[in-house]
Amino acid sequence: MRYSQHTLGVVAITAAATNNVSAFSWSNIGIGRLPGKIRINNGIGNGGMNANPPIPPNGPKDDMHWMNMDDNSGGDGGMMGASILGIFIIDIRSSNTNSHVKETKDLEEVEEEMIIRANLGTRGGSTNTATPTPTPPKLISEDVVAGSKASLETTTSYWSNALKNAQQKVKNILPTKKGEGKSQEDEVLEELRTTPIQSVTTPSEILPPAILRSAVQRSGLLGKTLHPSRVKECAKDLKQWYHQKGYILHSVTGATLNVDDDGKGIATLNVEEPVVNDVPVSIQFAKEVLIDPDSDDEGDEETSTTTMRKYRQKLERRKGRPLRLDEWQSIASTLNTTLIPTSGRTRPSVLSSRLRLHPQQHFQWNANRWRNIASSGIFSKIWRATPLQMDDGTVQLQIVAQESPPRNLEYGITKSLYTGHWEGELDFKHENLLGGGESLGMVVRRGARDPIPSISLRFSDDKFGMSGGYDVDAFSEYIATGREMEVNNVRAEGSNSEEEDTDADGNTASPSANTFEDDTLLGRKGVKVSLRGPIPQSIILRSSASASVEQTSTRRGAKESIASAMMGLGPITRDLHLGARASFLTKTTAGARLGVENKDLSSKSLLPYSSTTATSRQIFPLLTNSRARADSGRGVDLAIQHTLTAATQHLPLHEANAAGVAARVRGYPMSANGAVDSALTGTAEIRIPLTLRIPFLKKEKQVNLRQDGNVVLFGDYLVATRKTGPGERGYGYRKDDVFGKSSVGIGVRKTIQGIPLKYDFSLTRDGKVGAFFGLGQDWDIL
Repeated sequence: MRYSQHTLGVVAITAAATNNVSAFSWSNIGIGRLPGKIRINNGIGNGGMNANPPIPPNGPKDDMHWMNMDDNSGGDGGMMGASILGIFIIDIRSSNTNSHVKETKDLEEVEEEMIIRANLGTRGGSTNTATPTPTPPKLISEDVVAGSKASLETTTSYWSNALKNAQQKVKNILPTKKGEGKSQEDEVLEELRTTPIQSVTTPSEILPPAILRSAVQRSGLLGKTLHPSRVKECAKDLKQWYHQKGYILHSVTGATLNVDDDGKGIATLNVEEPVVNDVPVSIQFAKEVLIDPDSDDEGDEETSTTTMRKYRQKLERRKGRPLRLDEWQSIASTLNTTLIPTSGRTRPSVLSSRLRLHPQQHFQWNANRWRNIASSGIFSKIWRATPLQMDDGTVQLQIVAQESPPRNLEYGITKSLYTGHWEGELDFKHENLLGGGESLGMVVRRGARDPIPSISLRFSDDKFGMSGGYDVDAFSEYIATGREMEVNNVRAEGSNSEEEDTDADGNTASPSANTFEDDTLLGRKGVKVSLRGPIPQSIILRSSASASVEQTSTRRGAKESIASAMMGLGPITRDLHLGARASFLTKTTAGARLGVENKDLSSKSLLPYSSTTATSRQIFPLLTNSRARADSGRGVDLAIQHTLTAATQHLPLHEANAAGVAARVRGYPMSANGAVDSALTGTAEIRIPLTLRIPFLKKEKQVNLRQDGNVVLFGDYLVATRKTGPGERGYGYRKDDVFGKSSVGIGVRKTIQGIPLKYDFSLTRDGKVGAFFGLGQDWDIL
């Protein structure tokens, strides 16, 4: 089909530059340039010295269903791109301009949401403590904001080019001369008003034909003349598809009508589809500092800036007394801050890879991936994350951020997985070791009565919480249980290995007949490699896998080598009716033991084994119409959990000990179960929110208190089988090995200074009343 030599008309759609400021950047401060030193007055912007990274605004939700037409999904289009306002060349103004400006204001309100990184735990140490929040800063150096000084200017030129090009085309088609030019203009306009459109095309590289056909049919372009309202409606539908797929900077800029020799109208939709720059991501590192209000040196940045701590110390020396907390907070709220350039370790190439921004490919934004990076902890603050047009027309993501301190030392207490005993813990970690979020850490744990410590050395790369992360862990752990193993007919720590042993039936076994399981464990050493998300997320959202090689030893000197592999699926979560939630998690392990029965290596055996654990959880909200739940989002909940563990007969002894510790019933010591190879545990809790009021505290400060307390009514039960050695009767099920436990009680939960505390009162099936203290939060479904 041939086209005529002239184009009948052009309809152009552009985005107003004033609205593209929010479309191209999200930030909790405004950044500009002023002569001399740059300051920011109190009350401007949000955030401050300890502001968390801002969340890019989420895209609009619509009822259009494009997913079945194209499989190239870019995820949640979380950042609003340049939008269509319907500014047309043919003197037709859009009636929806005001409504779009209103939508932009709504997006700016969404930008105020902050990423909250839960830091609840049982540790203290070198973590940063909160300081009074001053006013947001502005950049003090042009180097920090190079390329970003005028988002408004670049945004305006970026999207107004389409308008200028369209105007030029119209001028070329419609001469301004009088007489002949006027008649030609009338002729062209008449053809525009009378020529029906028979087909619609576009030079887009990514729009699927099915999507284009659907948008054209919705707008009613086919069979009718080229009218701005129909073009706008088609462009709106295509923009929604762009947005859903993450192409937030892509849009339809106009339409051109051509007529072939047969008089058929062919409309061509013009699109703007920017690609990624050869350097997809640029990071400019900065640090926020306080501008000393007592400094008169406006030209020297170093002497006019200070830190909050130093300035507070100066005020305290001047006043001759410590400042009260409310007094310091009042002073800090009036102080101004600024940014100065610093150096950083993070590699931009790693961020571009995780964001899937590749050179010369269409700019496709994935908000979920950005949230993972922003909340990963490599940046303590993110002031700016903006896609900007470069001189060659490509787009580069420019980030202005401050890196977190790379080294951390934390301390705390924990309970051993294999013995159930309390242990002190020191955890040193070097974050962002290679500039891509990697970490190298060492953990040292030791119980009060342990003769040697447990040491673990770990290298980790979690890929910012995305799939493909891995850990390499080398460990040496003390796992002796001592006299607790007498419950399961395992020799106590003080037993004499040279004496004859007598089993439950009175049979005597010679020392040479003792197996590895008749001895008391001492330690384990080995290496473990763990993978995150080995299964594609299109199949299952969360999965994990690991492989380990280790060697265990006993007090008598016998050693056993073990190789195993584990696959975990879940948690798989699901929303139920009336706000209820459910989750399911399963882990399966398969391995083999190369057992050495005697110290002189006189006997060996290869013993394969497997085990599986499945956990089901449900949370049902009660009193859903209560006023407390509506006001605070916290209400009375019923939480139910069941865990089933099963293993074959050759399960290693320390794994059986761990299964016994995990199958705990409140009211009994953690080591009371001993080693088990199968267990069914269940618990039901009614969680009632507890609001605490501190006497003599002002009412306005009571509102700021963290109300996370709960009163818990609980009931637990356990049915399990003990793990025993082969003996003379061999392996197999024995009725005497089955036991059960149950208890009911009441507990209190409260977080104090970031440490979640538990205190439970329980009544066991045996009629024993006890009180138990614990650490950690109750399980939840997220």
